[in-house]
Amino acid sequence: MSTILLKGFPEDLHRKAKAEAAMMGISMKELIIRAIKEFLNKKEKGG
Repeated sequence: MSTILLKGFPEDLHRKAKAEAAMMGISMKELIIRAIKEFLNKKEKGG
């Protein structure tokens, strides 16, 4: 599996995403994976 390091990630976005992941009972990694998959699925469907 690859490793991704994001420098300069907006602090407010990180805080909101971390809180959302916690409320969903998942990790930040899982939240990001789900978001990227959803984005790519929409692109494949022409959305």
